[in-house]
Amino acid sequence: MTSDRQQAAIAESPLRVLHLSNDFYPQVTGGTEIFIHQLIEAQRSRPVPHQVLWASHRTISRATDHAPHVPLTPLQRQLPQVPPISRLGQVERRSAGIPGFLELLVDFRPHVVHLHSLSDRCGLDHVIAARRSSARVVLTVHAPGFTCMQGSLLYHRKRICDGEIREHRCNECRLVNGGVPPLLATLLSAQSGWPLGLEASGRLAHLLTARQLTAAFRRGWLQLVQHLDGLHALADWSRQVLLRNGVPPHKLRLIRTGGPPALPPRRRQPMQDGLLRLVYWGRCAEVKGLHLVIEAIQSLPRQLPIELSFYGPYWSNHYGQAMQRRISADPRFRICGPVPKDQLLPVLQNYDLAVVPSTCLETGPLTVLEAFAAGLPVAGSDLGGIRELLNGSSAGWLLPLQASAWKELFRKLVSEPSLLGPKIPVPRTFTALADDLLDLYCPPTSQEPEP
Repeated sequence: MTSDRQQAAIAESPLRVLHLSNDFYPQVTGGTEIFIHQLIEAQRSRPVPHQVLWASHRTISRATDHAPHVPLTPLQRQLPQVPPISRLGQVERRSAGIPGFLELLVDFRPHVVHLHSLSDRCGLDHVIAARRSSARVVLTVHAPGFTCMQGSLLYHRKRICDGEIREHRCNECRLVNGGVPPLLATLLSAQSGWPLGLEASGRLAHLLTARQLTAAFRRGWLQLVQHLDGLHALADWSRQVLLRNGVPPHKLRLIRTGGPPALPPRRRQPMQDGLLRLVYWGRCAEVKGLHLVIEAIQSLPRQLPIELSFYGPYWSNHYGQAMQRRISADPRFRICGPVPKDQLLPVLQNYDLAVVPSTCLETGPLTVLEAFAAGLPVAGSDLGGIRELLNGSSAGWLLPLQASAWKELFRKLVSEPSLLGPKIPVPRTFTALADDLLDLYCPPTSQEPEP
């Protein structure tokens, strides 16, 4: 808890904020990294600018889609690689060591340590160390994986889960997703593998002790919640999941994400060249639902004037390769690769409609606000953060997770392009987000009960 003396010092001097995550932007261009980058820009642009530093531990594994050799900025601090950790430590988000982090706390003396990831590189030991340094420690929940071992909150990869960590159910789901037959997964989840321990080797031992691992995941989460001063939810569905998983209401804030500043109105008129131009940007992953829009377009007549461009990384993974094979001979699809953040919005203004077909619960998503900033209407899945941003908006369409629904929307838009010309809302800014975070960074002590 922030002391009255510390609050007084903060009020008289710039707030020192240390952001900690798994990766840096632009070495990695995921939603979390872009979020932190834009938040830091907003925090440094305040009337009394925050003193900000962004830290991350070095990692040796990088996907080919990343740019690990991009030089760091003076605001980014690369910490040494964390030592390898046991199976148990990984699920508890513990570390075998946090080299360089204690020294950084002494050197920078942050008032606030703001975590954006959960792993051995950004986890429980970092939280405990930061609390011992008298910093206030908060966590932004960027993804379903913070409370789901599968990372998606999809039960059996088929339906949305309520998100509560339950040992038997979560373990059975994890085993099924790993290829274990459902009946066997249910039986394995009814026992804990005693007398075997989590460090027993071999696939059979891992199957028998799987429930121990799930229990450790839940235990690690509850320990984390206990040590954190505050948690930041980006969407209401995420706030509800956190409450179900033991987060005290006084520690939790719903503060919606921001988007980039809006560009001047785009010059392109709907289908002005006779072609319905669709655009998707982000990573290529199954939970992003690219297969839904691909199936929808490929079920339409070839002569229908429609084209979908993809921007973003991860097309070399198994899912991405499967999608590439599927569209390789179809000229209606274009894979354009990643686009730098400062060039994204001008690129988007060359299109008619943004598609966000995620099959998982998004916490933002930032893509909807980026589309609005570019003056682009959005078609998105009717769930999670997409629903919360588009519900009631005249600048978007919410669709079920069915390719047929996307097909009918595309057919309708080709026949009635005037539907693509709604008034686009001005997106909420990161400046507003930075202002709202002060309530989490420096709350009045009267808001928090005594421990």
